Order: sequence, then structure tokens, then C-alpha cells
Amino acid sequence: MKENKIYMQEWLDFHQRVKVVDTDRWYLGFANRLAEMLAGLSLYREVDTYSRQETALLLTLYLEDCVADDGNWRQFIRWHHREYGRYLPFYTLTDNYFPDEINLEDIAFILWNFYSDIETDEVGNPLDDSLLKLAGVIYKLMDEIFEEAPISGHLAPEWFIGRDFMEIKRTPLPVPVPGGELPESAARFLEASGGKPLMFFDSHREWAAFAVEKMGWRDHDFIDSYKECRNFIMYGNPKGVLMALDIAECLAHEDNPCYDQKLAVVNAYRLFCEQGLCPFDLLKYAMEYRLLPDAQFPFEDGKRLLHENWDFVARWFLDEYYEGD
Repeated sequence: MKENKIYMQEWLDFHQRVKVVDTDRWYLGFANRLAEMLAGLSLYREVDTYSRQETALLLTLYLEDCVADDGNWRQFIRWHHREYGRYLPFYTLTDNYFPDEINLEDIAFILWNFYSDIETDEVGNPLDDSLLKLAGVIYKLMDEIFEEAPISGHLAPEWFIGRDFMEIKRTPLPVPVPGGELPESAARFLEASGGKPLMFFDSHREWAAFAVEKMGWRDHDFIDSYKECRNFIMYGNPKGVLMALDIAECLAHEDNPCYDQKLAVVNAYRLFCEQGLCPFDLLKYAMEYRLLPDAQFPFEDGKRLLHENWDFVARWFLDEYYEGD
């Protein structure tokens, strides 16, 4: 059908070039074949044409990389293996997974990426039955044509993941060094807290009193701007004092009067997915000291999937907020 057709320019745009090479028409034909197949599936019936085409293009770029045994997909799985000790997040890979070939789990992960919207913090279920079935159908189609697919010497750069994403290094938690100098704000905070790095406040009034009397903050407009907040966390470390708003119910800490397990079960996963909700150093602290035992994605096996992959999930969704200043 004409409305599903993908044109050469869209394929070239992903490759960041204007010249058509010998292999392009074959892969464009496969992308259109995929787009037609997706249009006929109930899973994609409510999906707009542009999104179907983008899915088909991404999967075809994956195939192109696999046939060449090179490119951005290979960069991604090798990076993930170096960083986390396995080629993919979420999936239990068996001896039937071959990093130099096409794999059902790869296809499922690319589909998961499509279903998970970073802009809206929506997290798809990587083990969803319909997603895995679709991955199986696409895998079978790719397997049937793999030997006839031409090897391209002009692969698309960074079509799946950017170099910047892979170059960000996770840093250790900032911890005070005995005798080391602290920023004035951190020194004040740790003196007032009795040396405890975390303090929790279950009302604006309580937090404002601490901010004025103990921290010496005199900007009343700044303090008043948080009047609508339900609770506050302050985290003092050698970088200074971090503050988090309206997430205290998620942290299971002995000094936290705001902790609410029921709310934590529903909301804690958002700390890993919603940009700006929780300072990343605080998230690292919470995971290192097991303060988020209830955090789980809102689908079956969500706790295991989140806790086993939390650093990747945070990196994926938080973007510049992951290890950001």
C-alpha cells in the first residue's frame, strides 16, 4: 500500500549521505516488506504510519549491521558486554545467542526501545508476550533472507545509540575523606545532621525551619517557592547538598517518616526513568544502601528486571541527568 511505502531519502537520511550505493535498494525493499507486514498486524493497527515505518527502518538497519558484522549495533552490544558483563539488558541469553549473527532477543530489544518512550517516561515490558511473538516472526523473516542479503560497506552511523551515551562513565559515590575539605553547605549540613548524609522532612514547614536555622538560607522567595511540596530529602556529600522533592515515600530508611511501601511499589521506578526527579548521586546512594527495595516496573517480573538492570535503565532514560552535574 502506498501510504506505508518508505522512500530512498528516508533510508539515506539514516545513513547521513546523499549518494545511493549498490546495497541500498535491496535493504530499502526489505524495509518496505517489513512495513507492510507490520501494517497487517493487530499489534500495530493503532500505530501511525510514521511509527511503523520507523520500526521497519530500525530493524532493517539492524539487519544491515548484522550482515556486515559491523556498525552501530555491534558497537552497542560490545559496549554493553564490557559495561555489564552481558550483551543485552533484560534478556536471559543462552548458548543459542550469537553476537555475530541475528538474534530474536536483539529484535525484541529494538522493539522494546520503540515501545518505551523516553519523552513520556513510559517503560514497555521487554518480556511482553506479544512483543516476543512479533520478534519471533521478524527473526524468522530475517533468517530466511540472511544469506542473500548483500554486505554493505556504507553502514548508518549511530542509528541506535550515540557515542556520547557509551562514553559516559559511572563514577563512585562521593564520600567525605577524613580531614578533607568540604563545601560550606555540606559542612553545615553534616554538622546539623550529626554526620548523617540523609535527612528527611515530611512538611514544608519542617524543611523551611531547618533551611533557615541550620543551613543559614535567607532567600525567602526560594524557600517559599517549595510550599506546595509534600516532602523533602536533603543529601550532603563532598559535592555539596542535593535536594529531592516529593519522592521521600519511596526510600525505606530508618530515619524517614515519609516512607510508604504501597506508594513506593507504584512510584519508585520513576526515579530511574523521569529526568530531574531524583539527583543521580542520591539514586546511586539509595541503590548502594538498599533503600529502594520496593522499586519495580509496573508489569510482571518488574522488580527483578529493574534491580538487575537499574544502571542501564537510568542511563537510557535519564540521558544527560545520568552522571550530570
